[in-house]
Amino acid sequence: MGRSSFWLMGALGDTDVAELAPLAVPAIEATAAWSTAVGTWSRWERDAARGGGAVTVWREDGYNTEAVLHLYNMVNDSAFDAMDTTGKLHVMDWWDRLDTDTVEPFFESVRKDNPVAALFHGLGPERAALLPGWVGDAVFPADEVRRRLPAAEAALAVSGAERERALARIDDWPGEKEAEALLDGPLRVWRETAEAGLGLLASRIWH
Repeated sequence: MGRSSFWLMGALGDTDVAELAPLAVPAIEATAAWSTAVGTWSRWERDAARGGGAVTVWREDGYNTEAVLHLYNMVNDSAFDAMDTTGKLHVMDWWDRLDTDTVEPFFESVRKDNPVAALFHGLGPERAALLPGWVGDAVFPADEVRRRLPAAEAALAVSGAERERALARIDDWPGEKEAEALLDGPLRVWRETAEAGLGLLASRIWH
């Protein structure tokens, strides 16, 4: 059986954030700063512009296009996955600390693929660039969650014809996932976490 990519987002108290952030935030920022990540994001923007806002997913022979593989590889680099592999930090231990009584976490898994890649394909690069953190990974204290909520809203609050187009694109991306849950769940957690005055953890790993 192939592994699955997990994406979990939930609320943490600021005491926990203060303990986690010194390890996680530099790793997330370093991953975002890799020249390969920066170059691949620029290539995604160019490929999406040629495709009317999104890359073409399938070739005529039924295989994925080269543009899809580039987007997948960019989104697949996770600071939390790297830290878990080296034993520096095991993020599942932090998932156990989430304040699930106040905010129900968002969780999505896709076998042999990546839920953030599917979401980004649905949103397109212009909206995806507004999402705080780096391709689904983030650690913020409560004041930063409130301050960055408008950016999360700008990235994720799609409606009308744009929403239908985003959902169709998510459905078209490889792997089994719930398109509406993937589009709506992260923003719900952002809003509820900000309202509760809590910090936020968003993290992706393969398992």
